[in-house]
Amino acid sequence: MDAGLLYQNALIKSREGMLLSADRLQRIADADTLDDAVRLLAEAGYPSGETYEDILFAAEREASLFFKSCLTKGYGLELFLTADDFHNAKVAAKAFFFGGSKEAYKPEGQLTYAVIESALESGETKALPTAMAEAFAALKKLSSRDALYPSSVDVLLDKAAYQTVQSSLNKADKVIQKYFALLADLKNVSVAYRAGKASLSREKTQDMLLPAGTLGVKDLMKVYEFGEDAADKVRADSVLQEALLRIKEGTAAYEKYMEDALISLLKKQRYNMFSPAPIAGFYIGKLREIKNVRLILARIANGVDKEIIKKRMRELYV
Repeated sequence: MDAGLLYQNALIKSREGMLLSADRLQRIADADTLDDAVRLLAEAGYPSGETYEDILFAAEREASLFFKSCLTKGYGLELFLTADDFHNAKVAAKAFFFGGSKEAYKPEGQLTYAVIESALESGETKALPTAMAEAFAALKKLSSRDALYPSSVDVLLDKAAYQTVQSSLNKADKVIQKYFALLADLKNVSVAYRAGKASLSREKTQDMLLPAGTLGVKDLMKVYEFGEDAADKVRADSVLQEALLRIKEGTAAYEKYMEDALISLLKKQRYNMFSPAPIAGFYIGKLREIKNVRLILARIANGVDKEIIKKRMRELYV
């Protein structure tokens, strides 16, 4: 029995009441003005800020810091921070090579912004995960040949992120392994489907696929070839079969399905105090909540129809 895990899960349970319920989220969504919505968020414990984006970034940072304080070793929970590191690496790389904005940074994961930016500027990459360092070197090589595009940054660093996760995944708890396998499968289905619709070459499509998940290249190329009609041609579980059907509804609908499927996997073990799932679920659930709030505030600020946003709202953890 892991006393550390039991303690952290008990701490998580004490914090679950701080997550927004569906009713409270609806009250925020029904606010007449942005000021009213922000006031309701403050009453719900959200931090203050000059703009709603400042408020939401501060909320994401609080969630990240709390999650880091719960990182009981030996279960693979730290892998959830890998996504933030590689997202920030993409933002930094686009700023370095193309002069892009750094406003899209997420809260720091295991790497600071300074470490990532310094590695790009100096070429000294010892502090980086091996796959990230190799991706940066590949980007610089492409840049020297005037063959670098923003999409190259996304593809190379996404693949590097999964190589980093895969290198540690066999030591992680089974539920963490299932989460990242499902995430890779859902992303690969999306890549294969959209590549087929865009008539990209089979070679380019295979090069874009993530080196992870349960679906092999053969099945993913069926998605590339047959699109949503591949549902009865690919041997996959019900979640992936549904993904193949949902993807034809468009990018926004598919991303919602993907995130809902992932949070549902963690929710199945929400009450298992001997599993790291409640810790991961609380963190991912908080990030999903913040994403819902961002959709709501953007709708109010821009006068968008409520029904359009309602279709994009993610499933809550509580």
